[in-house]
Formats: sequence, C-alpha cells, structure tokens
Amino acid sequence: MFQLQKIKRKDLDIKKYSKAIEKALNYRIYAEYWYLDVLTDEKWECWICGDYEVIMPIPLQYKFGIKFVLQPFYCQQLGVFYQNEIPDGLFKKFEEKLHQYKVRVYHFNEENTERYRPKGEKRVNHLLSLQRDYEEIQKKFRKDRLKDIRRNNKLNLILKEEFDFDLFFELRRKEYTELESISDLNLTKKFIKALLDSGKYLGYTLYNEQEQPLASCLFSQSKSRVILQFSARNKSIEPRGAATFMRSFIIEKLSNQGLFLDFEGSSIPGIADFNESLGAEKHYFTRFINVDSIKSFFKI
Repeated sequence: MFQLQKIKRKDLDIKKYSKAIEKALNYRIYAEYWYLDVLTDEKWECWICGDYEVIMPIPLQYKFGIKFVLQPFYCQQLGVFYQNEIPDGLFKKFEEKLHQYKVRVYHFNEENTERYRPKGEKRVNHLLSLQRDYEEIQKKFRKDRLKDIRRNNKLNLILKEEFDFDLFFELRRKEYTELESISDLNLTKKFIKALLDSGKYLGYTLYNEQEQPLASCLFSQSKSRVILQFSARNKSIEPRGAATFMRSFIIEKLSNQGLFLDFEGSSIPGIADFNESLGAEKHYFTRFINVDSIKSFFKI
C-alpha cells in the first residue's frame, strides 16, 4: 500500500527535497540538506514516499566498514516530515525502515512524538511562546530572574544585534576549556560558518558600559522557531545575572512576532531549571536506540 524508496545523498533531488522540507507542517532547519551535509560530511540518506511528499533523513556514520545511524551534534530533531498529516500505517512503515539499521542514536521530532508515539525514550525540549506582549511573558518569570533583571538594568548594559565569529571562539577558548575534550572544534567552526552563510540566524552580543563584551549567543531561525544554538560568557567580568538580562532583552525584542524561543532543552538540571525559570514549557521528542543491533555489532 505504502511504497517507500531509499535515496542516497548523491542521488538526492535537492530541489524536491528542499521543497518538501520547506512546506512540511513540522519543518525544522535541522533537516535542510546543507545543514545535514555540514554535520555529517554528506554521509546521510533519505527514505521517501511518493514524489518526496513524505521524507525521513537518516544521518550515517561508518566504523570498521559497518554503517550506523547516529544523530549529529547540533541537530536535535529529525524524523518524518510531511506537508499533511499522514496515516499511522505510513508512519509505521518509516519507523520500520529505521529499525532495520544499526541505530546508535536517532531523534524523532516533537510532532512525530505527540502524534505517532514512535518507539524510544522521550527527551525534554524547552519552548517559550513569544506570541504575546513582553509584559505578559515576563509574568511567568521566577522572582529570582526578575531580581537579576532589575539589578542589571542599573548597569547600562548594551545588547547589539551582531555575532562576532572570532569573539565567540575567543570566549569559548578562554572560558570553556572543558569543551576542548568533548567537542570537535573544526566541526563547530564549519557549522557556524555554514549557518552564517545561510542567513538563517540571529546573533547577539552583550557589552558593559565600557564596551567590553560580556556574552555572545547565536540562534538559528527555523521558521517560527528561534533556536538557541550557541552561547558563551565572559565569566571573569560579567555581572551577576547577566545571562538572565541578556535572555530577557532578546525575549523583549522578539515578542509579538509570532515566534517561539526554542532553548533545545537540557539533561543538565541547572540549565533545565534556568530555562523553566523564564517560563519555558516542556515539549518532548523521541530518542531511539536499536540496542540489539548495537550489541550484535560488538560481538562481531
């Protein structure tokens, strides 16, 4: 009844694929072809139904000649994308195709999770609706966040709509040495350059009265979602509560524009608590691991 076809990256019809993603009800920038190309070094393929009406991108990794599915860094949600909601049976067919791989990690998007309940573990994302006046949004801020804002309002801090590539990596190098061992610096630089080249981003830098940079952050624009991708702080000189002040300033600028601020959630309790203290609500996506396939590989 439902015929699915696997398309390798080299055989992908870029125009049809891009049109399908752009028109999808559950659009995510994560699924755009250039985004996946950068993060996987073009090692991905796609299952499609019909003439690209329904698609599921599959990011790949190769180890000892064995093909795995692995969710890339900086890519929170993939899954099945569709212009109109699809029957449960068709979604199940896509899910079955995924289960045929050796899946180290694969993430279905929030709409897939809510509507079709794919197999896997639910993970938390944090979304803040900005479709209101700032004053209404601020009513959901916790008291300690409001105190941070009042304190920093007296310091004449300046928020500029700009992202300085070199400044960001200087802050990262100086203040986040722990990242050197757990992240790929070259991949991060390559990805940020691609995001900047795409034009689908918002960047902000916070300065003190002496025009010293205090913090920098970069968002990707995923239609109505503004996704927080990167942030770095000048911990040695930033005033207490500056992170709250910066977020609130950005929230105020983006309010009443039909947008959602996507914090990308966090499994770190302190970060999750901070997101929720600004009124962000929990949404869920699905993390799938094909445990039996992974175990069988390590027995080879």
